[in-house]
Amino acid sequence: MAALEASSQASNTPAAVEGPYGPVRLKWHKLRTHLAEAPFKRSNLALGWQLGASLEIDILATADRRFAVLHDPTLGPSTTGRGRVSRLPIASMRGLFHRAADGTRDPDAPVLSLADLVAPLRSLQRSPSANLQLDLKLLEGHALPDSAVADAAAAVAGLGDAIVVGSHHLDDARRLVAAIPGARLGYDPMLAVSRRPALRNPERLLRHIERRRTGLNLAYLRFDTIVAAESQGFRLVKHLLDLGIETDAWTVNPGVEISNAILHTLLEAKVRQITTDAPSEIFRLIRFSANAVP
Repeated sequence: MAALEASSQASNTPAAVEGPYGPVRLKWHKLRTHLAEAPFKRSNLALGWQLGASLEIDILATADRRFAVLHDPTLGPSTTGRGRVSRLPIASMRGLFHRAADGTRDPDAPVLSLADLVAPLRSLQRSPSANLQLDLKLLEGHALPDSAVADAAAAVAGLGDAIVVGSHHLDDARRLVAAIPGARLGYDPMLAVSRRPALRNPERLLRHIERRRTGLNLAYLRFDTIVAAESQGFRLVKHLLDLGIETDAWTVNPGVEISNAILHTLLEAKVRQITTDAPSEIFRLIRFSANAVP
């Protein structure tokens, strides 16, 4: 019974919510449909693909220059394995699983290569609005080898028009996009902001992104960066839209940091996508905030 209820809940997970300026996509961060579950569940990938969701997975290069679907540079404690990803071949990860929030291994979330995770998508009906973001993670001091780029391109061959490559590392993301026909490009400047405090000024941040705008489709901004810009009277998200760049606000999860006022501000700012580990809860909060006084 519990399994049936979980399946029913997942199948009702929203892919978007109506905002004051049209639909806002709710991106399933790490493929999660709720906060407590393990990341990168195969069933959630298949479900979101058919429901038309924006989906996100993280990819890291292994010792043999393959891409594994992992968020952290080490296997532990988020998986049942141990060791640094960059020092291990992909075959050594066979039989490992991602852990849920309570630490239990999830048999629906094995540690897989990018190729193995996405392979089933080719036999599934894809909703036209479905897309899959490959969030490219790079380890400090590690260059992205050409063979890893080729591995990613082969893994998603034929799925390019559904692929978005996003990263803090824009030049490497461009290399992946160039290798995947039809793929779109996203840039997360927040690492640059952490290293260059002057970019906390929203006008300077806009100039930073504008100088890198060629081929850019999406900007990934921390939600509080957007809120701060709006509170200063600077319409950062709107200016990016004027450049043809949509904004994804990350990561928006239920909790004390997220108020009706913040959700209202994000929607009024015209964000086109919200990254969340709890799409159903954020959907309900946004619907509630639309009728609440900010």
